[in-house]
Amino acid sequence: MAGQNKNWREIRGDLPLNETQMATYKRLMEAEVRLDDVRRRRGVSDTALGDVLDASEEGSAEDIYLSTLARYVAALGGHLEVQAVFPEERITLLRQPDSA
Repeated sequence: MAGQNKNWREIRGDLPLNETQMATYKRLMEAEVRLDDVRRRRGVSDTALGDVLDASEEGSAEDIYLSTLARYVAALGGHLEVQAVFPEERITLLRQPDSA
């Protein structure tokens, strides 16, 4: 898949977005902005980050979608939080249900 360029419409499949999907995309974009800020502060280039992401694109059978994991945890009475943890800071990227 590396090297193939697709526009956003092709990626999401020409389907209209509902409010839940819009909220999800908004959270993903906000997380990306926060992580990009961390990337800059830590002096990591876009190229270096791209190399790491291209190398991990293949995935594995152990990968799990966060939405599935969030539903599983919710069924047990909890909620899911995803954090990026660095030596000097923690950044919450996702909190389900979304409660800032």
